[in-house]
Amino acid sequence: MATNQVKIQFNCSNCQASYLASIDQAGKEGVCKKCGAKIVVPKLEVSQPQKKRRRYSKRIIVAAITLLVVVLTTAILYLQYTKSPKYSLAKAKKAFEQHDLVSFEKYVDIESVTNSLIDQMLKRTTTEEGPKGEWEQFGESIGKGLITLFRPQLSKLASQQISRLVETGKFEEEPGSAEPNKSDFSLSYIWRKTGGKKTGFQDIEYIKREGKIAYVGLRFFQKQYNTDLILDLKMRDKGGYWQVAELSNFADYLRKIDELETKRFNELNAPIIETMEKILVIDEIQKINRIGDWGIDKKVVFSLKVRNNGEKEIDRYKLLLTCNSLDGTELKNLNIVDDDHIPPGKTGGGSWAADVNMFSTDDNLLFDSPQTKLRIKVHIQFIEFTDGTTLELHKKGAYQFASPDSANER
Repeated sequence: MATNQVKIQFNCSNCQASYLASIDQAGKEGVCKKCGAKIVVPKLEVSQPQKKRRRYSKRIIVAAITLLVVVLTTAILYLQYTKSPKYSLAKAKKAFEQHDLVSFEKYVDIESVTNSLIDQMLKRTTTEEGPKGEWEQFGESIGKGLITLFRPQLSKLASQQISRLVETGKFEEEPGSAEPNKSDFSLSYIWRKTGGKKTGFQDIEYIKREGKIAYVGLRFFQKQYNTDLILDLKMRDKGGYWQVAELSNFADYLRKIDELETKRFNELNAPIIETMEKILVIDEIQKINRIGDWGIDKKVVFSLKVRNNGEKEIDRYKLLLTCNSLDGTELKNLNIVDDDHIPPGKTGGGSWAADVNMFSTDDNLLFDSPQTKLRIKVHIQFIEFTDGTTLELHKKGAYQFASPDSANER
């Protein structure tokens, strides 16, 4: 029935005269035609069951609309998530845990990652341990040529080790094995040097998109240093999913670990150095130049006078002599080993020579500079006493392709 056809029946409150009014007149006032009293058309009373049915219907409609919005929003977000770098990383992680190499390679370009990894490590090594003179630069050029020749083999070796790790969950060599040859690639060695089991993944720090390229920052907690480090991944949009292409800041990541490692070892060695310097005192250092008969064979001789200020007889000691120019340029590092016994309160020492490379700018500068223009320091590395006890510095391991020159024994 239409709303305007519904009638309201009511009586005058004064004379009880009966009236009919349409529903749209409810609440309006008038005058009784019989007695002249004021009358008001009452509002139509809806039965309680009808009210409940109406409220229930409204709730169903609201709930249905809300559910529809939630479902649509969830579906949109899920579709967006499944096409996000974060989702692809989660799938790569799942493939790794399930040893599914095929799925892992979908989300990680192993060849691209290993090439980038090797390039960054080689660049880091040549940057930090680079040559100092013309002759060393010539040798460096030859070395780079050899590296270029063997780089495909290194890349292949690295890819094989990563594939094996995914398939078996194990490294090619045992984690406790000796350090690899410096020309080899060792995934387990890198894993140990970047923290190993002492490193824990925390969260994704950021995701930065630049068109079809995304940079994802993974935050790792380094337990032994009590600090967080960010490893940056470069990912490519492959159309429907993302693929890891590079560990774009791996060289910087290694550098930060080296800095933390150096700081940790400096703290460990500080009390040992203090004790050794109280026992073995460097009383005198002299630099002496020597030239051969033909004027070509040049040597720089360092003469040291040391004193045993301790209570036990020294059987052997090792020193590292560093020689820098006044502006801080490193000219020479010299390892010194002395096996002469030094009783308590007595002095010892000797002279150690280093050859001068005529093609080395630093060697020639060292030879030509008077001692007053140089900063010569001696760092005690090891002391062994005749009773068998020793004092020795803690040493940190790292990829290093160069080491201090060995001194000629006196």
